[in-house]
Amino acid sequence: MNELSQTETSHLSPLSRDHSYIQKNPAPAYWALSPYLLHQHTDCSCSLATATMLLNGARAMDGQARIGQFVSERGLLERMADPEWEKGITPPDGGGASLPELRDKLERAVGLYGLSGWSVEHCIVDAADAATGDAFRAHLVAMEQAGDRLLAGNYHLATTYGDNWDIGHFSPIGAYDAATDRVLLLDVWKADYEPTWVDRMRLLKGMVPVSTLTGTPRGYLVLRRG
Repeated sequence: MNELSQTETSHLSPLSRDHSYIQKNPAPAYWALSPYLLHQHTDCSCSLATATMLLNGARAMDGQARIGQFVSERGLLERMADPEWEKGITPPDGGGASLPELRDKLERAVGLYGLSGWSVEHCIVDAADAATGDAFRAHLVAMEQAGDRLLAGNYHLATTYGDNWDIGHFSPIGAYDAATDRVLLLDVWKADYEPTWVDRMRLLKGMVPVSTLTGTPRGYLVLRRG
């Protein structure tokens, strides 16, 4: 990742220096997900790392988390027995997964791991307009207040962070600070990104570009109980 100017990063705020919201609020999604924050093990395995975190987070919310029984990336692949997913996350030819593909995989994994009552929805973002932004905000507010869901974004890195990575990416969303209208990204590419607050509309704009690999829209996933 290239070094960025102060102007380019003005919309970003690392959690390591900006943690008052987490200290003062329940932040149920953050506490469900943060113990399981992963670094994706290949350049194209962000979908697997994100799914693994979401499953562990949901199991923690359900009281199923047990030492020695956490979901691992390798364990998830083996249980899924999904050669297409394994091929997609393996360099040099792996192209990752699209938003609908990850929705389908996560939906199947929810059943395999006994998360009864949980459902998976994928929300397409084709414009960073008021209506789409309001729908996104409603999910974020419910995530904070109801504690009944976990979200993951599928976003274009350069548009979101302002760097030079012209690729799509998945990562879980850890919290939403409504007072500042910022979203906490728990990015799974830890070589370059730490957990960081991003303006909600900035992240929404990062979800708009259509994937050049699959031709499918981006957006976000909602893993929801009830």
